[in-house]
Amino acid sequence: MARVSMKKVDILVSLILVPICLYVFYESGRWPKQALIGAPTLIPRGVSACLLLAAGVLLVQALRGKASELEAPLEGANRRRVMLIGVLTGAYAGIVAYVGFLISTFIYLLLFGLVVGERRLPRLLLFAVLLPIAIYLIFSTFFNVPLPEGWLR
Repeated sequence: MARVSMKKVDILVSLILVPICLYVFYESGRWPKQALIGAPTLIPRGVSACLLLAAGVLLVQALRGKASELEAPLEGANRRRVMLIGVLTGAYAGIVAYVGFLISTFIYLLLFGLVVGERRLPRLLLFAVLLPIAIYLIFSTFFNVPLPEGWLR
């Protein structure tokens, strides 16, 4: 089967990302500067600048004819897997504030691993337990970013 070019998709994604990145960059510059936490614009501006650079590279490559290629179009089980991941991610975003970060992220990562095909239960459980705890400790302890507590309040 012939490879499928992603040229149109790459161009479309780039054209969607550029104005979003520019908007985030502009809006974050209007935030008030607080003495105790320094410049709160660092992370949103850094992320938007990196994403803007990536969108630019993607656009240039697509216009030069060096767009990404798929081995084959998404069909059957692969298409269902991608759609299930989308539904799973949407459900996670919807429940994380109510259930709490640690519990909902554990469930999300466990189900995500199963959907993508990981069948080694010890590895999957280790991943689903340690990653949320590490993220929680980094953001809550070091960066002082509050994460949803949900039922743990």
